[in-house]
Amino acid sequence: MKRIIFTNPTAQKMYDDYFARVTRCVNILSATDQQELLMELNSHVYEATHRGITGNEVDILVDALDKLGAPEMVLQPTVAYKKVQQAGRSFNPKHILQALYLNIANGAGFFVIGIIYLLILAFGSLAIIKLIAPTHTGLFLQNGHWFAFGYTSNLPNGLIELLGNWFIAVVIVLMGVFYFLNTLLFRLLKKR
Repeated sequence: MKRIIFTNPTAQKMYDDYFARVTRCVNILSATDQQELLMELNSHVYEATHRGITGNEVDILVDALDKLGAPEMVLQPTVAYKKVQQAGRSFNPKHILQALYLNIANGAGFFVIGIIYLLILAFGSLAIIKLIAPTHTGLFLQNGHWFAFGYTSNLPNGLIELLGNWFIAVVIVLMGVFYFLNTLLFRLLKKR
């Protein structure tokens, strides 16, 4: 990668510091992948700072680096993806462990998203089932203790259904809450 030279020493320091952070983020990759990512980011900075825009070099560089984003955040998915590719090519246990480590947070996050979507589907199904089998669906108590939430074919004596038709409203509210949480989690994972 050919380093960009700025006339303003502050701009040069900002540029060098940014690319030192980029280098730290990509140092786990092969030399070829590191060089590819460095050159790509450098080309974006070069294009942004040499577009013919007149003004303070520092302001132009700050704007360009802000648009690129923090390397630790922006490069994480790319580094994780490239590490998986490298592990798949090399079958090196070290590369495989590094790829697993880099991707485990995303994998766990998407697993949780999947579970929450299943819960949303289950709550929606319970609302429909309450209309079909109202006496077997609801929030049930037996002798002052929780017995069941949802559908149950086992209706022993002394069982009290607490919510009645409000059960449908409760599961719809739960669907909304879990949908909101899922959307929030998805946004958090996309920022990584």
